[in-house]
Amino acid sequence: MIDIDFSHNGGVVTFDDFPIKEEKSLENYIDDLKEDMLQVEFPGDYILDVGWRPSFEIKGKFHIVLIKNFDWSKPIYSATAESMIELKDKINKVLEIL
Repeated sequence: MIDIDFSHNGGVVTFDDFPIKEEKSLENYIDDLKEDMLQVEFPGDYILDVGWRPSFEIKGKFHIVLIKNFDWSKPIYSATAESMIELKDKINKVLEIL
């Protein structure tokens, strides 16, 4: 699980396959870098979704989306990140939106 407290915003982690730790290089987690890694539901029908694309490729990126009312075609927020530090920063931006 990523080291972010989603409960302050009423978030409930509904899917967690995110074993990555900041102190280790992403190369150590190549088998864990996949499209479905983390999903958090928030009040108001918001969903935060985090994954890696392309799956299992070190040259990929984290993809972060915030959707509302299950409308995956029109995200409220969409971003990418190449590192854990950048990922946490982008997730914190989502939390500010909420």
